[in-house]
Amino acid sequence: MGSPSRSPPPEAERDATPSSPVSKSDLPGPTLKELAIDDHPYQDNSLAVALSIVGTGDGEAPRSRGPEIRCSVPPRENGIGVFPEILRRRALMRAAFGLRVSAALLCLVSFSIMVADNTPGWAGDSFARYSEYRYLVSVNAMAFLYSAFQAYGKIHHLIFKKIIIHPPLSFYFDLAMDQVLAYLLLSASSIAASRNDVWVSRFGSDEFIQLADGSITIAFLAFVPLSLSALISAHNLFRWRSGGATL
Repeated sequence: MGSPSRSPPPEAERDATPSSPVSKSDLPGPTLKELAIDDHPYQDNSLAVALSIVGTGDGEAPRSRGPEIRCSVPPRENGIGVFPEILRRRALMRAAFGLRVSAALLCLVSFSIMVADNTPGWAGDSFARYSEYRYLVSVNAMAFLYSAFQAYGKIHHLIFKKIIIHPPLSFYFDLAMDQVLAYLLLSASSIAASRNDVWVSRFGSDEFIQLADGSITIAFLAFVPLSLSALISAHNLFRWRSGGATL
């Protein structure tokens, strides 16, 4: 007699037999995009969108549609604006530093011209005799010290990676001081200009009035970077309150 034929294995046993060994890459786990979203302090989806465009580097093909975002910030459509957003923030940061330096230099020049406004001789005059000019000198000195401190703070943060005034106090401090000093500078310049107009209408123009005019004009120019700095400070404050990244 021939040997009995072997019956095929049951269907359940054939299905349970693995056709190929399971690698570690087949096991479920968080992807790089998921880690990028969960670990971001502001829950920004910029890194996840960029990864969906260029791929994650672990064999995953680039995806034509936006990634599945699990955060409160709505995704940017098809990743448009990811890298322009970074460039925009860097440009705004440079502009903020340039405005601080410009305000400090203009206030220093205006302060120096007014302090040097002393004509010699028995008929000479001095800025210290007039409260309007002393007011302008005081405001210029405060605006210069504040703007120089802000410029130093940005350089200190860039070099040592340390913040002098930590948020959220820094956001309120910057916005309040920018607005107050900008209004004071505009007020002091207007009052000094009115004093000059009265002097010229009564006695005419001379060297003393010309120097005062130069100081007042530069103080008006210093108002521009201070007011623009106030707009940037307001932008940082409202962005921080909404949970976004700031400068």
